[in-house]
Amino acid sequence: MWKKGRETMRRGTLRNPAWTLAAFGLAVALSACGSDEGANDPGQLQPGPQPGEPGYPGAPGEAQTPEEQVKQILDARKADYGEALRTASLKLRDELPSLAEIKTIEAAADEAGKKAAYEKLVDDMLASPKFSNVMVKFWKDTFRTAQVGAIQQGQPNKDTAANFAAQVVVEGRNYSELFTATANTCPTFDAATSTFTPAACPAHPSGQATVGLLTDSGLLAQYYSNMAFRRLRFIQETFACQKFPAEYSSTPKPMGNGTFTGTQPFESITGKQNKPDARIDFQDTQAVICANCHSTMNHLTPLLMGANEAGLFQTPTAQNPSEVLVPIPGEPRARRIDYLPDGEGFFWRAGKPVTDLSSLGAAIAADPEVGRCAVNRVWNYALSRGDIVNDLATIPNAVTDGFRTQFAANNGNLKEIIRGVFKSEDFVKF
Repeated sequence: MWKKGRETMRRGTLRNPAWTLAAFGLAVALSACGSDEGANDPGQLQPGPQPGEPGYPGAPGEAQTPEEQVKQILDARKADYGEALRTASLKLRDELPSLAEIKTIEAAADEAGKKAAYEKLVDDMLASPKFSNVMVKFWKDTFRTAQVGAIQQGQPNKDTAANFAAQVVVEGRNYSELFTATANTCPTFDAATSTFTPAACPAHPSGQATVGLLTDSGLLAQYYSNMAFRRLRFIQETFACQKFPAEYSSTPKPMGNGTFTGTQPFESITGKQNKPDARIDFQDTQAVICANCHSTMNHLTPLLMGANEAGLFQTPTAQNPSEVLVPIPGEPRARRIDYLPDGEGFFWRAGKPVTDLSSLGAAIAADPEVGRCAVNRVWNYALSRGDIVNDLATIPNAVTDGFRTQFAANNGNLKEIIRGVFKSEDFVKF
């Protein structure tokens, strides 16, 4: 179900004895990524027992439920600190371990000694300058950004967002700074020396203050789009690990040719029902229920519509109320009324009002699901799984609950979560 390679797929994905069959299906089977290479390798997980064979449900003395069978498989794993070292070294410093490091583990007298030697090497990797390079690459991959070639005149540096996120992690700072920092969020990074140099971001013509990555011109330029929806989608999928719709009502309402599941009132967004001359009808229900996504999106996107194609917030004028376009004939500039009726406010989530980008950053930082997303991204990286959103490599909460609790308790230090995951039982057992 998984192959041995440069990035070895991990067998165990459940770290909590309170696992369930659903957790096993998502966290173990899905992590195999569909590969059948090495199916005959005795080191690979083989098909389950068939009727009449030992281990099949109902066999005398064997597990009677699928959950018990799964537990037997997980309990049968053995720690292999040499193999764990190989994968950890590739993940944490992008190189294979040295012969001396391999022999350090081999020379240990017992399992406790091997474990101690391995964990000391993980600590050394996290303290290595090479870890900085790995983190920059990790965030470039996560943000899907990178500066290619020289920066063109009038264009932003698209490396700064990943540099800042990496710096926050490497230095053990609070992850919430990604959404709340007010200065030096555009550091440079010297790959040759693995060093960050703090630097302020270019000033926005409108006077918009720095709000972590929310005002990073490289990100805003990368995700420029009609009505700025792509910018909000980036924030949602990257930091909350979920596509829109972001919220689901406990009392969905049949509406038109579908069901409205949003938590914000249907009439709280602009559409033909409350604005007959609306340029975009977000209340349309003839085919799909647009409001299921837009009941959240429209309460946030106007905060991002002021940044132009270069990612710089401009001062709005009567002629240019925003820097993004409405996708209708003539491509007029978007206005706040295109999203929300007069008097309607902004919300990160239902019951979580915001007024500007600074309060939005604070709301994102305080959202427990954002912390869970960060932890789960680390887990997937360590276990060589795909992207949570694009590859549907989701993780049952029970798998990472312990790390999520630790993350909340350690002041949002994601580096310590990385340390914990690479030392975890699920990482070192095969």
